[in-house]
Amino acid sequence: MSTISATFRPPTDLWRDVPILGRLWLAFPARLRLSIYHFIWWAADRIYGRHLTTRVRRILPGIYLKYGQIKASEPHAMVLLRRHTKLYSSIALDYIPHELHPRYNLPPIDVAFLLMTAARGQRLMDVEHTLEPEQITTIGLDLRQYLSDMHNIPNPYKYGLCSAAGAGLDALLFGNNDLPTSEDIRSFHAWLRERMGRHWPVMQPRVQPIFSKYDDQQPVFSHGDLSEDNIMVHNGRLSGLIDWETAGWMPPYWDYVLARWHYSPACKTIVRLAIPEHSDRERYEMIVSAGVSRGYDPANFDSFETTDVI
Repeated sequence: MSTISATFRPPTDLWRDVPILGRLWLAFPARLRLSIYHFIWWAADRIYGRHLTTRVRRILPGIYLKYGQIKASEPHAMVLLRRHTKLYSSIALDYIPHELHPRYNLPPIDVAFLLMTAARGQRLMDVEHTLEPEQITTIGLDLRQYLSDMHNIPNPYKYGLCSAAGAGLDALLFGNNDLPTSEDIRSFHAWLRERMGRHWPVMQPRVQPIFSKYDDQQPVFSHGDLSEDNIMVHNGRLSGLIDWETAGWMPPYWDYVLARWHYSPACKTIVRLAIPEHSDRERYEMIVSAGVSRGYDPANFDSFETTDVI
């Protein structure tokens, strides 16, 4: 999966969306900033140890450096959020994509450094055991307003459905490759129907009502991965969302379908409170359609009435 799906906005445009110190840092050449990031990462590996799962390190109070296969959609989403809303999240300070050349003549890998501010609060997964039922309800209602404001972020690109960077969208539910851009929701559903191929006659009664309901609606800016590790909480209230690599303009049902709540009853309650207009049947049938589009037989999936995965 290519990580540099679109070129990040030039620093001259980014400057108006970062704090003053960030603007001063962006005045240095990208090659110099990249060298410093490499040195910081190298030094941190030797001080704290190298771990394959380590993607983010705190390098200053309130400042984090993220490294790896980071899609351009993540900093783009942060910029759009800061530019068009007053919602809380991390602030993208710098993003430098480059190629990593592995040993043994292996092909180069697209990687990037992302410099960003810390998000306020703690992950829901770290505090949910301390939350009272009324606090969980409050967080769900906070998230409802957060998503409502987020949905109004305008799309500056020529594609109706695309990532925050204007390219293909990362949606692991549909496979390891990015979803292609689409002109509108109807076109996306046509693509999905084509992907289901010979299984479409079986799937049509299950998903055509959903397709027909949303075909003519407008895409909304979506996070694409609501989960207990991406919802931030502070003092019993929602304090923001993190990890925006999956963000983009998608059908209104997108955040409900792609939410990950299987191991967190609190997250399940919060998302259901935040997005009450969408049904578990829609969620399940779209999950099944994603599986069928990846080559699975519909017979492998239970009906909505008998499933226990929702």
